[in-house]
Formats: sequence, C-alpha cells, structure tokens
Amino acid sequence: MLSKFALIISSRYFRAKKNEKFVSIISGISLIGITIGVAALIIVMSVMNGFHIEFTKNIIGLNGDIIISPYGKIIKNSKELEQKLNNYDFVKNKTTIAVGQALALGRRANSGVLIKGIDITGLKHKEQILDNVIDGSFSNYVDNDVVAIGSGVAKNLGLTVGSTIKMIAPNLISTMFGSMPRTKEFTIVAVFQSGMYDYDAATVLMPLKAAQKFLSLDDGINLIELNIDNSDLATIQAKVLHQDLVENHAVKIASWMQYHGQFLKALEVERTAMFTILSLIILVAAFNIISSLFMLVKDKTKDIAILRTIGASTRQIMAIFMINGMIIGIIGTSLGVALGLIIAKNIENIRIFLQNISGTAIFDPAIYFLYNLPSVVQIEDAITITALSIILCFLATIYPAYRAAKLNPVEAMRYE
Repeated sequence: MLSKFALIISSRYFRAKKNEKFVSIISGISLIGITIGVAALIIVMSVMNGFHIEFTKNIIGLNGDIIISPYGKIIKNSKELEQKLNNYDFVKNKTTIAVGQALALGRRANSGVLIKGIDITGLKHKEQILDNVIDGSFSNYVDNDVVAIGSGVAKNLGLTVGSTIKMIAPNLISTMFGSMPRTKEFTIVAVFQSGMYDYDAATVLMPLKAAQKFLSLDDGINLIELNIDNSDLATIQAKVLHQDLVENHAVKIASWMQYHGQFLKALEVERTAMFTILSLIILVAAFNIISSLFMLVKDKTKDIAILRTIGASTRQIMAIFMINGMIIGIIGTSLGVALGLIIAKNIENIRIFLQNISGTAIFDPAIYFLYNLPSVVQIEDAITITALSIILCFLATIYPAYRAAKLNPVEAMRYE
C-alpha cells in the first residue's frame, strides 16, 4: 500500500512552482507526448481494423467464401457438380456465373470491363449489390439486352440508366465478311455502388443466358461462388471440396483467404509496423519523464535530505518520485485514450471536413479500394495500448526514483 505521506509529498512536487518552471515544462512535454502517442495508436489501429473488416466483408459479399473455376474454358459437367454441392451441409447457397472480358464503348470513353452473367436469383445472394443501387433498379433485369453497371463504369464512360452501352467480346463469330469479334448493344437498367471501388470501376452485370450467348459459352458456366455458414473456415472447407470434386470436374477450388492471402498478410504486416513505429512516440515521452524526474531530484536534494533525517524510508522516497512520474503517465494515457476514441469514432466526418476545406482527395478510393475511411475500435487494442503506456511510464520512473532514494542526507546537506 502506498503511504499517505508519499502521496501528499509527490502531489505537492507535481504542482508547478515559480522556481521549477523548467521542470514543469519538461513534465508538460512528456504528458503531451504520451497523449499524442496513445491517441495516434488507437486511431491508427482502429482504422486498420476497420479497413480489414470492411475489405473482408466486401470480398465475401461480392465474390463468396469459396470460388470454383475451371482449368479450361467452362466447368465440365456443371449440372452434376451443382447437384453434388447440395450435399454439403456447410454450403448455404451457390451462385452460377458466366464471366468474361469485353471492351465497353461509352459516350465519354472506351474501357475494358469484366462481364459477370448472373441471374436475379443469384443476385439475391449479393446483398452488396442489390442493397446499393444508386440509380435505376433490377426490376427489369430479365431481358437478354439489359445490363447493370458499376458506378465507376458509369462515371468513366459517361453513362446513365437508359443509356445504351456497346460491348465487343474477344471471341470471334463467323459472318459473310469473315471472322469478326461479337458486338452487341445493351440498355443500362441499374447503376450500383458495391462499396469496392475497383469492382464498381470494371464490372458489368447481365442475365446469365445473355452472358453465355455474348461470350460464346453455349449453356456453360465458368464460375461458381459459394457462401458457407462460417467464413473463417473457408480454407478448410475448400480443401474438403477439392479432395472430393477436382478429379471428376477439373476445377480449381480456393477460399477467399487463398485468393487474397498476400494482400491480407500485407495488411497485417503494415498493422504491426505502424504499432511499433507509433509506440516509439510513447517511448520518447517516457524518456522525457526520466529527464524531468532527474531534474526534480536535483532540485529537491535538500528536501530529500530533510525527509531522510526525519525518518522517511528509502521505499517512501522512491514512492514519492515514482508516483510523481506515474501521475504524468496516467493523466497522459487517459487523455490519449479519450482523444483517440473520439477521433476514431468520428474519423469519417473529420475526413470529409478536411477534404472540403482543403479541396484535395483524402483517402482516395482509387488507391485504397473503399469509398469511406472505416474505423472499428476493438477493446483489446485499447487495453493493450493503455497497458503499454502505463508500463513504459512506470519503468521510466524506477531509475530516477532509485537515485533519489540512495542520496546520502549528510552529503546532500553539505552542498546546500
């Protein structure tokens, strides 16, 4: 238990005196440094968490947990494969897709696009799309000459709902003039913004039958996307499917983690690096605590000698200066946690405000894939950062306090 004596003396020393202004300034700098370091850590960790969670949610929402694709042009015996997939309890739903590339010709520009042929039944499993239609609707998404396009495609090509988009497929068809690329015009019935910038900037959706015909796939499909009951087990379940199905159907089966593993690993490495770098701010502030305590010990040499002569123990002297340093650490950490949580919770509003007054794009979706700056505060991170700050501040107080406690009162008084 800390003695009331040590608490009273340390609190008196903490309050600035006229002849201790420099010590007080150093202590203030230490407090500000800890506050900034803790706040920065909480903000950055929250943004990294939010980015990881939002990116993962979008990947799974748009592409499924497990992706099945052929080694050739189409999946062989796809109907039989679909029937087999119904026998797995962990498969919640499956979406059959005809996918291919094409050149889209718009009013403003031309651009390569990814065609995904998917029926409205399959789209019901793609809530990221159906729930984020910004123009038009999917009510007319049934004819063979209609498409829905991402917001990026619409912007880049200068197209809106009701516009006609001309597309050229890479596959050739025979005409009276020889072999030519297949060309067809489609009417845009919907524009969507899925939440993933790169998806919206390149994707054109059309009914499955229309895509099969346009891409010359006959009745074949070349992609099956599965949603399972536990996305975290996607890699394990993909291996189960691989063992059972690959031999008879010549398909590649991979989980969302395997497809995006390198990117997710890069995110984790960046998160660890940012935590380490920003922790150095707190470490530097802790060194400032050491400096301020050493100056305080020097300034209070006479007081220490008097306290020792009237019976104060070595432990009490150490406690006085350790408490003094810990007051800085606790106040700085508390302010940092509060500031960090406030900014992390309002980071998107702050981004919009700064973007409006600066006139420059902050968190450009073309670079970071997402339209908003996501932030998710995890209690484990806040506890870890708080504990790290308190521990560093505590360690910073030990040596100066030990030096104060070891002062010889006779020698100290001799030079006063």
